[in-house]
Amino acid sequence: MRIAGLAVFACLAAFVAPARAEVSPELAQAIESTRTHFPKLVRFGEEDHYLAGVDDAELDKLRQRIASGPWDDSSAAAVWVVLEGFAREQGPAATFGRNLLSELAGLAATSGNPATLEGVGRVLELFLADESHPFSILAQALLSEKIRCGAASQGMDDLVARITRETNPDREFGFGTTDGTVADRFGIHERADLYSVSAGGARAVAVGYFGSVLVSADGGDTWSAPATGTDEPLYAVALGPRDEVWAAGRAGVVLRSKDGGRSWLRRPTPFSRHVFGLFASGADTVLAVGDFGLQLRTEDGGGRWTCIPREQDVILGRLVRAGDDAVGVGEFGTIERLRGAQPPGVRATLSGVPIDTYVYDAWFDAKGEVGVAVGLAGTILRSSDSGATWTRVATPFTQDLFGVGGAGSRVVVAGEGGLLALSTDGGVTFAAAESLPLPVSLTDVEFADADRAFAVGPRGLILRSSDGGSHFAVVHPRPAP
Repeated sequence: MRIAGLAVFACLAAFVAPARAEVSPELAQAIESTRTHFPKLVRFGEEDHYLAGVDDAELDKLRQRIASGPWDDSSAAAVWVVLEGFAREQGPAATFGRNLLSELAGLAATSGNPATLEGVGRVLELFLADESHPFSILAQALLSEKIRCGAASQGMDDLVARITRETNPDREFGFGTTDGTVADRFGIHERADLYSVSAGGARAVAVGYFGSVLVSADGGDTWSAPATGTDEPLYAVALGPRDEVWAAGRAGVVLRSKDGGRSWLRRPTPFSRHVFGLFASGADTVLAVGDFGLQLRTEDGGGRWTCIPREQDVILGRLVRAGDDAVGVGEFGTIERLRGAQPPGVRATLSGVPIDTYVYDAWFDAKGEVGVAVGLAGTILRSSDSGATWTRVATPFTQDLFGVGGAGSRVVVAGEGGLLALSTDGGVTFAAAESLPLPVSLTDVEFADADRAFAVGPRGLILRSSDGGSHFAVVHPRPAP
């Protein structure tokens, strides 16, 4: 990454030293710049612990500079001085510094200012270059994801290429290839754990472990298991118009089918982050979201992807239709409505649940006005104002709930212990649906039309209802005669 032209970063090598007890000449120069240009920002102490305090109001002003400018060398110096100061502390101060580092990188990624991206990127590079630095690993992730995404969204190809060369977001984990060897060798497609299902009319597609896909073109009477060319777990599936189907999962794997799921083609993405949600808004067009706040969109069938930067790095889960919009869910009580199915989303207000509630899935009626969302510990939330506010529904359930689907006023939730519960009043009340006793977790449920609904689970388990969710029976694997 280019560091020439910024005086306070003129000699990276001099700063990268094993001992942290002394302030390097470059850092000392940055401190003097901060004293001059931001005299109220930092209260300085002595030697290693030079950061004696930071003024909250002045720090907010620095945040604003990152978010919307102006940006110059003095801004970069101030960011370095503040973050380096927190890095030299212990306990809560060090934790605050890590959180602040992530926040500032997110602001830079969404600023739309190339100078800000370059400047904050240089600070992160300083931390990354010193493997003993407390922020080194975090800086690696932030450069790889947030700054690179922001640069890609601005068409800064040189910066994207430099970051890609200097960082590898998955080097610590040794991720392998996605060549389908496990599934091809053992032929376990039909009995792999299933994580997601999408259905419409007579079509239904379920995806899961080892790159497994199960496809039905006759309303769930029969199922086939086509080769997908990957052994990575698939966590999300979405039906597009006509015969288009998308599937995605671990390490950025995205697959596309143009023939209803009979054959699949890998569509490489620029990030190796897990994809947990897909939304196909039109022909050749899909939004993919997932780990570390990942948001990718393509309008040409996956030939080119646009990275949409995001300030927060929360895990984003499923995407569902709400009228002409999409609604996304995730960790820390995330429920967001995306107008026209394009980020950024508008975050909803939740009541009656902890602020860190994990939301796994949501459903909306055809108008996009009434919604139901589900999460941990029996959480069922309902919205009647297009997803702006959500209130907890009183139920006797304590199991984790992973899926929700519906049609009209009929809504089904699915979760631990084979739980399937039906509401016939648009999510106001719920009662257990009739199904076989299944001591397994059901991971998703989806309605194909007003009558047919599908639920999926481990070992290739697929349940079907033909009466709007009142009764469910196993349709895969086929029960023995």
